[in-house]
Amino acid sequence: MTNRWNWLKVRLSQINSNPSRFARDIGWQASRVYELFSGKTKAIPLDKIAKASTLLGVSLDSMINFNSGLTSQIRYASSDELDTGGYYSQESVPEIDIYDTEEENTDFLQETTYCYNGHNLANKNVRCNWKIPADFLNELKVQNSDVYIIQAVGDSMNPTICSGDKLIIDTSSKGKKPSPAGIFAIWDGIGISVKRIELIPNTEPQLLKISSDNPKHSPYERKASECCIIGRIAGVIKRL
Repeated sequence: MTNRWNWLKVRLSQINSNPSRFARDIGWQASRVYELFSGKTKAIPLDKIAKASTLLGVSLDSMINFNSGLTSQIRYASSDELDTGGYYSQESVPEIDIYDTEEENTDFLQETTYCYNGHNLANKNVRCNWKIPADFLNELKVQNSDVYIIQAVGDSMNPTICSGDKLIIDTSSKGKKPSPAGIFAIWDGIGISVKRIELIPNTEPQLLKISSDNPKHSPYERKASECCIIGRIAGVIKRL
């Protein structure tokens, strides 16, 4: 007897995926996907259906009806129903202007006048929304709800980061100690900038070393209590 979930094997192969990856991406156990194929498990949990339908490029209503046993047919989604299909799915990431603020802190990231895809921002700080492949964000090991895009300004981080480059910033580290050391967007008590930040060990109060890649800019130190980490730079979109 043919298993009703055999189409899923075929579809995963078509989109260059596999049961383990599919399970990970919908937040399920890989063993349960294999149980679909063996018949031991009959359906995908309802709270995972929407994500599964998007990843597979299947119409949501079709996926719900098939999963519940109301139909044996699967209908693939049209371009009007999905932004993208299967593992070409994309996430919306807002580009924000972190420099356009009169606040001497980073509270603008907590404003609630604008909400999109889990991001809460002030309207005035949102420049546009980018579509970024979900796979790329996974490779960066960042969560979509923590990610923003900012534009580099100035030459202090040349040649690593140039003015006009778009920076993918992971704000899961916001307000935390910059450990391990790396490149961060930071409020240093004077303004917002993108710099190399590292903790200076055995200092009381705790000091931060703030450095530029451009040797024309001198490193300096600040008390950690006077600064606020906005986020770690997870990636750079550069001009050529």
